[in-house]
Amino acid sequence: MTGWSAIRPVLTAFLLAADALVVAALAIARPDGWVPPFIAFGCLLVGLVAFEVWALRHRRDDADGDV
Repeated sequence: MTGWSAIRPVLTAFLLAADALVVAALAIARPDGWVPPFIAFGCLLVGLVAFEVWALRHRRDDADGDV
């Protein structure tokens, strides 16, 4: 059985990849009014990177069978 702490890094990585794609698209395309969304998604990207690091460090928290 796979617990939530084991799959949390994978789910977070998918969110991280999607957000990185948005940030890259905004940086490359630079449509009118691109700066506020770029800053917002950039901040979210930093938070997701931090959460991914935390999730990787705690991926075996529920390995004791209490799931």
